[in-house]
Amino acid sequence: MKFIRSLSIRVFSVSFFQLAWNLRSKALMMVTACLLASPLFAVSAKAQFDDLLKRIPSSANSLVVIDVTAMHASPLARKDGWLKKHEAAYVERPIYLPPEADKIILAAQINMSNELRENWELAVMDLKEPIPMRSIARAEGGYVDSINGLHAAWTPSDAYFVRLNTSVMGVMHPANRQAVSRWAEFGRNSDSAVVSPYLKQATKRVRSGGPQIAMAIDLNDIALPHQLQESLEQSEVLKGNKTKIKELFDVISGIQGATFTVKVGSKAEGELRIDFDSDTAKFSNFAKPLVLEVLDKFGAYVEDLEKWKSELQGKSIILSGTLSNDGMRRVFSILEIPTTKFSELKDTDLSPGSPEAVAKASLTYFKSVTVLTEDLRKYLKTHKDNHSVYNERYARKIDRLPILNVDEDLLDYGSQVAETLRSISLAKRGAGARAGVRNSSLYGNYNYNYDSNNNYYSRRSNASVKIQNQTEERARATGVRFTSWKEIEDATAAIRRQMTKRYQIEF
Repeated sequence: MKFIRSLSIRVFSVSFFQLAWNLRSKALMMVTACLLASPLFAVSAKAQFDDLLKRIPSSANSLVVIDVTAMHASPLARKDGWLKKHEAAYVERPIYLPPEADKIILAAQINMSNELRENWELAVMDLKEPIPMRSIARAEGGYVDSINGLHAAWTPSDAYFVRLNTSVMGVMHPANRQAVSRWAEFGRNSDSAVVSPYLKQATKRVRSGGPQIAMAIDLNDIALPHQLQESLEQSEVLKGNKTKIKELFDVISGIQGATFTVKVGSKAEGELRIDFDSDTAKFSNFAKPLVLEVLDKFGAYVEDLEKWKSELQGKSIILSGTLSNDGMRRVFSILEIPTTKFSELKDTDLSPGSPEAVAKASLTYFKSVTVLTEDLRKYLKTHKDNHSVYNERYARKIDRLPILNVDEDLLDYGSQVAETLRSISLAKRGAGARAGVRNSSLYGNYNYNYDSNNNYYSRRSNASVKIQNQTEERARATGVRFTSWKEIEDATAAIRRQMTKRYQIEF
């Protein structure tokens, strides 16, 4: 009803302007201007995303809201040709935005206690023009399906496309057909947003003249008391300051969420806001170092943030500054469209590839894989830890590269690279699991000293043993990383020689 009302208002406004012009009445033009400036005619960012937001399940704890049209219209996007570059080379862009979409909401249920692993993820997008499911299935190497009365397409990248209505398309990962059916039914019957209030608030951050992207994670009730206490005691920033640890334990226990916004003009300006249910003054000079330490622990560190300014504002910690293309690419690898191969189909020849077409598609695929691996390698050179989050997310990016007309041997190479990155990630997670097993006998050594608020845990007497166990297991994981990267380098050199010889072009 809001959309119909808005459309009616716009039609009425155009007619009113024409009448005013024809009458050349200055007074009438002034009245018209006043009417158009009134709240009746204003379309808020919230209203713009309402139809997409109501299709997000209540179990989502993270969102990314993107005004694609506004992003593509920014000076930086125009200068760097984000819209003009072919989809297959999308990895060169700091964030992938389908040119067919006007607005997008990405959502996921992220397990914060398991290194940001996702239980599910989905995207809903408002399309400028419909995309046939048959074309999507052909480009993705999948097949057309029908789910709950809706046109759909299954894809080998473990995602389902669903045409939710004539202008809205959904994508869900993993391709659990029953889950997709229930999600489609939910979206069909939902008449209002059911996500948490914190996530609803994120949609309001994207507005005309303001940020074009907002990423929000609901962290309410996320902190396990004993794990929080242990993390604070092991913090290099706090260095065992018991008074400060107790103060910050109380504040951090009430964390509400984190919102990351990006405003793209001639450059990208970012803001990270972390919200609590109480005043943040107790953080004093510890705020920024603690935020960076936590991001590093989660394996989601972004170097740009080191140069950002920080401030305490009421119940929030705010970091802000310039965001590089590499920084954007890493931030938005945390949550992204479940697959990207479908895009720009109108410019793609879906017929069986000629040798020239195969050579071109294969070269683009190879360059895309090398861009991703070099970007990840550059990041890991400055960070000693095996960050499982980025390794896993970049492996997923390789899985989701366009494969139409790509040489089969090259696809095998890409799959091997992705699996190797996952092995690095699994080595890091395995190190954590092994350290947990070694430390399991230490979990009986808690001394429960409750404060007046009944929520404080004392330091574990043998925490130093745990730290030693973790250090040893991390060293083992680091050895796996070095060996694995050597395998990637060898495989890349071999496939480059093979493809160059086969197609007589330089790979």
